[in-house]
Amino acid sequence: MTRFRKGAIYTRISKDRTGEELGVQRQGEDNNALATARGIPVDDAHRYVDNDLSATKGGKRPGYAALMEAVERGEVDVIIVWMLGRLWRNRRERAEGIEKLRKHGVSVLCAKGPELDLTTAAGRLLAGLLGEVDTHEVEQKSEREQRAMRQRVEQGKAPGGPRCFGYGVQTGTKKKLDQKTGQEIEVPVYDMTKVVPDEAREVKAAFNQLLAGASVSGIARGLNERNIPNRNGKAWSHNSVRGMLLNEHYAGLREYHGDLYPGVWPAIVSEDTWRAAKAVLLDEGRKTSPGPARRWLLSGIALCGICDDGTTVTSAYRGKSKTKGRESEMERIYRCRDSKHLARLAEPIDFMVEEYVTGRLARPDAVELLVDDDQPNIGELRAQALALRGRLDALAAEFAEDDDAEPREFREASRRLRERIAEVEAKMAHPQRARVLADVITAEDPSATWYDLPLDRKRAALDVLVTVTILRGKAGRRPFDEATVRIEPKKRDQG
Repeated sequence: MTRFRKGAIYTRISKDRTGEELGVQRQGEDNNALATARGIPVDDAHRYVDNDLSATKGGKRPGYAALMEAVERGEVDVIIVWMLGRLWRNRRERAEGIEKLRKHGVSVLCAKGPELDLTTAAGRLLAGLLGEVDTHEVEQKSEREQRAMRQRVEQGKAPGGPRCFGYGVQTGTKKKLDQKTGQEIEVPVYDMTKVVPDEAREVKAAFNQLLAGASVSGIARGLNERNIPNRNGKAWSHNSVRGMLLNEHYAGLREYHGDLYPGVWPAIVSEDTWRAAKAVLLDEGRKTSPGPARRWLLSGIALCGICDDGTTVTSAYRGKSKTKGRESEMERIYRCRDSKHLARLAEPIDFMVEEYVTGRLARPDAVELLVDDDQPNIGELRAQALALRGRLDALAAEFAEDDDAEPREFREASRRLRERIAEVEAKMAHPQRARVLADVITAEDPSATWYDLPLDRKRAALDVLVTVTILRGKAGRRPFDEATVRIEPKKRDQG
């Protein structure tokens, strides 16, 4: 006769790729056979299963937790498992489990192993030794997998996992267990070294927009407005765009244990661009707290001219009063953030500021807005640019006077001179101003380009171009007085 009267059966398998629970079913059959052979009664309430759950990292195992609760209630005097490694795989959990079973006088029977009487020192020693063998096996497997992973990284191979927006040409399908339905489904397999051209253009644009002053939410909004879905075919969110811009994969790099390794796949953006975007996103001074996005041109940028101490204006509406039975239209206003002493209609101020900026951007010397005057060799660079422009003008004059000149030769010489001018001007440029303004200044129609910019791009440009101070207006409803708004160009070393 067996000395056990309160049996429990525990079965567990770490990975169940099909979801059919065949692994735990086989374990259960062997465990039931052992219980029958030993004459140990096991009722249905004391059969515990953890399917597709690892015990190595000490994660939650509902079946195991319920088993230990039954042990503490005194409902179990023996646990039947297929082998000891099904019960414990890490040292901490094993030590806690052995102590709990010792305290409550519970033994362990293994269908593929020995009987362990954990009330004795010898039984606990054997359980500890067998457990160390299991842990050694797990750790050795982990070391092999980590070494293989490191080799893949060092060889520059693309990571597995979900497709990365901008990359991934489908090469086939594979079977996978649907975690929600438990059914086996076919999912696409992608070659992550292949660029998807349309998506890659959106990735480049997103990086450029961020570095030009656009907000992450603004980039997401623009993608959604143009019906560009993310890799899952869904709308973009702030977090999904931010994750994309932080992903080193786009720079042809792969991170492993804090180090970056070059990959064999083509980069969509340069490493410098990716690092610049990362610096912007991880800047502790950057506003990341939730709240309404900026909706007006000057809120938080323009200064209150009455305070005259750096206090900015905020935005609001006014006009809920009724006149002759009709509710008046709501008016957008800028008001002082700290006091009620300033409240000005926003529309004419916005119009005046945008007229000033577009006029400045359209001037022939607009490229000077990009220059970093603090560069130590700025004088030499200016002289080079001036000389090259002189040569370009002379070339054009010579071509105009020479009836036998070859147009092809003129175009080629002109192209080379323009390329050299562009190189010199790039060296002269202030990095932040260049990112924010270069595409507008170099556009064929800077004014039209400005009005096509999203609001956050305009705000970023204003922030490096001008200081706007709003003064008190005239009492009553009088025509807008431009003298009550002061627009001052910022020094280039402030950009």
